[in-house]
Amino acid sequence: MKKSFTSLIVLVLMFSIFKDVFAETTTQAQTEKWVVTLGPTDLTIQNPETGGTTTDGTTEGTTDGTTEGTTDGTTEGTTGGATEGTTGGTTEGTTEGITGGTTKETTVGATGRTTVGTTDEKTIRTADGTTGGTTTITIPANVKLKVEKEENELYYVTYKENAGTILKSKVRDATPWEINPTATVFKVTKDTPLLLNESGKLVNRGTVKANTIFSKSGEKGQNLMIQYSNQTAYIDKSKTLPLSKDKMPVTNIATKPVKITASVAVRNTKIVFPNTSKTTMVNVPAKQKLVIDSIYSTYYVVKIGGIKGLIPKADLSLKINNYVNPSGNYSYDKLTLDLQELNAWYPGFTKVETIGKSVDGRNLYAIKLGTGKSEISINGSHHAREHMTTNVIMEMLDQYASAYEKNTKINGFDVRKTLSQTSIYFVPMVNPDGVMLVQKGASSAKNPSQVIKLNKGSKNFTAWKANVRGVDLNRQYPAGWSTIPGNKSKPGPDNYKGTKALSEPEAKALYDFTNKHSFKNTVAYHSSGNIIFWHYNQTGSQFTRDKAIATKLSKQTGYSLVAPAKGGGGGYKDWYVAAKKRPGFTIEISPYVGNKPVPNSYFNSIMKKNLPVGLILANEK
Repeated sequence: MKKSFTSLIVLVLMFSIFKDVFAETTTQAQTEKWVVTLGPTDLTIQNPETGGTTTDGTTEGTTDGTTEGTTDGTTEGTTGGATEGTTGGTTEGTTEGITGGTTKETTVGATGRTTVGTTDEKTIRTADGTTGGTTTITIPANVKLKVEKEENELYYVTYKENAGTILKSKVRDATPWEINPTATVFKVTKDTPLLLNESGKLVNRGTVKANTIFSKSGEKGQNLMIQYSNQTAYIDKSKTLPLSKDKMPVTNIATKPVKITASVAVRNTKIVFPNTSKTTMVNVPAKQKLVIDSIYSTYYVVKIGGIKGLIPKADLSLKINNYVNPSGNYSYDKLTLDLQELNAWYPGFTKVETIGKSVDGRNLYAIKLGTGKSEISINGSHHAREHMTTNVIMEMLDQYASAYEKNTKINGFDVRKTLSQTSIYFVPMVNPDGVMLVQKGASSAKNPSQVIKLNKGSKNFTAWKANVRGVDLNRQYPAGWSTIPGNKSKPGPDNYKGTKALSEPEAKALYDFTNKHSFKNTVAYHSSGNIIFWHYNQTGSQFTRDKAIATKLSKQTGYSLVAPAKGGGGGYKDWYVAAKKRPGFTIEISPYVGNKPVPNSYFNSIMKKNLPVGLILANEK
């Protein structure tokens, strides 16, 4: 029984010791602290109190340096020789003298005094008598030290197997990356820019979201480097924390290969993590080019920082050099997307702008193609049912842009050379509200009951030409507005000129846009008749010049020139010719089909005839 009781006591004591050790270890792990010296820092070491031997000490003094002992101690110093002192005990040391040395420090022990000199050395030793004393070592700047414990204004540290104390004021806390310099996995601690190297400069090309975890590919300056699609991106190191490798997320998803890998963001989008919540990793701006790795469901897969991220397919355009599909009814929404896509792929020589708003608040877009200082303009869809003119303009724009980039020719015209001298401004859809009314019906309008009323109660808007307020936009311009023939007395599907010139926001926007520029010529595309209007009261050299250009257009398209006649007015071409004294043309692209849209089956023939029209006009002086 006594033996068992004794064994129990031993077990309890052992458990208590183990518990204390474990607790101490756990506490140390939880509170482990590292610091970095701000400059040369003194490490003070407590010497043993057993008569004291100064170990590994290097003392440099002057030639014939002397050591004076007091209190029953005598010390003799010689250059490069041995010094022995007796101070109530025995202190042995080695003193090496260097000519030209200077005295740095004097340490007084209990019974003796030693003068120590140094020249260009950072290590100093002091020796005392039997009471122990201290030794001081100078630690260089930027040395990382682990803190064993702290006491008042001191840290206890070890430097090169020398344990001692340093002043807290001489160090700073080590950064996480100084503590774990070899870590390859990291977490972003706060939203920070994603930087790309463009022509030698780091440019902000997105935002990395906080708490995203990546694997770094390297470091440069104050930035971490990660793989981003087919390039290297940079992230501010101070906005990250190193992690262990086992913290790297795993993205095992079943993907499918892609044939076309080059893509561009057509709008602001984001790369998300392939989990159920689709956590955002990076915000990506419009026009950012990316290389696609594969396809996953409704997403494209992009590699970033060792992870497979996802981007919605709808937000990326694949590089095919053919971005406009001109077949079928070409809607306002399709126009908006195609303009974004073209501008994203060709940012160096295209520019999209909004020149105004329609009655129902839709944007009126213009896109500049080219880098030339001279300018011309082409517009379409003044009349709602004539929306095939938008198809023609957008396909013209698409093919010109592709030829510019690839440096190819169209109908013998050097497209890049032409557009480097003359820029073309396209306004593809002057009347978006009216176009959508024809294509989608009354539900496309903000006030469906009002447009039905304007249409005499009918929900069939096939024949509609006007804007959503029932005003004919090609009867809105100032030239001859007051004497326009055949004007209707009230708003409706067609031929009502409005209460005054430029009363409608669509016409006013195109008017103001034209006045902001100095177009050397212009075309307004309409749809019915296979004819070209070119004349509006020109005379003399202006008449001769304009007819010569009209004849070139007629030869290309096969459309007949309309004979000069008095009257007319209110049209965009009429105002331009009268106000600017420059060539203006209204081109009717189709045989007469009555009061309805041109059949889509006519498009290919129409496009072939009209494709080089913009280049012909751009090459005119």
